[in-house]
Amino acid sequence: MDLPTRAVPAFVVRRKKRWVADGLPDYPLWIAALIDSSALVTGGVVVVQRHDGNLVPVIGLAALALVPWVAELWTHATTWIAFVVLTGGSVLVLMTVHPVAYEWAPFLLILMAGHVTAVAGLGRGVVVTLVGEAVVVTVWLSGNLAGPEVGIWAAGIVVGLDMGFVLRSQQLRLDAQAREHTTRERQAVLEERHRIGREVHDLVAHSLSVTLLHLTAARREVEDAAGQGDVAGLDDAMAALRDAERVGRQAMTDIRGTVGLLGRGDEPVTAPAPGLDDLAGLVADFRGAGLAVDYAAEGDLAQVPTTTALGLYRIVQESLANVAKHAPGARVRVRLDVDGDPGELTVTSDLPRGARADTGGSGLSGMAERAAQLGAGFRAGPVDGAWVVRVDLPRGDAGSDGRVCPLPRLTAPFRRTAPGPA
Repeated sequence: MDLPTRAVPAFVVRRKKRWVADGLPDYPLWIAALIDSSALVTGGVVVVQRHDGNLVPVIGLAALALVPWVAELWTHATTWIAFVVLTGGSVLVLMTVHPVAYEWAPFLLILMAGHVTAVAGLGRGVVVTLVGEAVVVTVWLSGNLAGPEVGIWAAGIVVGLDMGFVLRSQQLRLDAQAREHTTRERQAVLEERHRIGREVHDLVAHSLSVTLLHLTAARREVEDAAGQGDVAGLDDAMAALRDAERVGRQAMTDIRGTVGLLGRGDEPVTAPAPGLDDLAGLVADFRGAGLAVDYAAEGDLAQVPTTTALGLYRIVQESLANVAKHAPGARVRVRLDVDGDPGELTVTSDLPRGARADTGGSGLSGMAERAAQLGAGFRAGPVDGAWVVRVDLPRGDAGSDGRVCPLPRLTAPFRRTAPGPA
């Protein structure tokens, strides 16, 4: 019977690890203690029953019958063959050579059937059970066991088989649930790391894109001012550099806050997540850095759930960062409609000639994952000479998979009709 690692000798711990690695049940300590102590007590009762005769061979046979239980503590697998040979053979010799009234030795056969079935499986348990039944029948045929006793002990051995099977089934189910729980915990950790990594990627991509646009504008202003002796151009360059510094500092603050989530545990996060109301400020940052962005929104943005609003914000942020990286001179049109069914977010930008998809980045895959988590449709690709990112936001209740509905259902408000004149 398997043993847990707590408060047990080192050799038992090593044995348990090997057993669990072999797929054997991980039984609690009390079960092993109950079975093994029952076998020990039975061996003592068998010896006491035969105290009137020569105890040396009786003690030797009783000890031999208990050897398989002891041997299991030193091996990495079950010793069911030892149970068949040693326990079954010792009980047979005890009952035929040293018979007594009110025989108690067959109880070892019951424990043997239950133990082997619980540890080694039903197939081997059946073999051991048949051996036990054969021992009882053999003793009965030798005239050392009455008919009613044969029926009782034979039924008891079958009950031992059944109890071992039930015990094994329940423990294997518990072991499977424990492994599933561990797998889910590991999956949750990986998903959280992936989420934080995606947030950091979005923050870095946005801040670097805006900063690079400001730096590019400042470099051009300095070059033009140096060539023409224009002091006003230097002022514009300084303003662009100050904006780049501001965006960089804000990005560092956001990154520290996001990475800090890894060490906060269950501490609540007080920093608000960006939403659709922040889209205008996001567009203004890119526009101030020199990117030609046009933004328009239709419908009540306050009705959009927080999770959906954050996902849409990150998609727009990543889309603008991609335009700033791959086509900084392109015009961009951001359209958000939360009144329709489905609602729609589109980010359309001019597609430069010869442009090719960047297969090494994670921007498109990150946007697709965000849309999938919301249960929204996502498409991105060239359409009529432009690059279009489109997110469809169907309305409806939360799905069975637990995803948040992108937009709530449209419900007509109840209006009480005023009574007309009498």
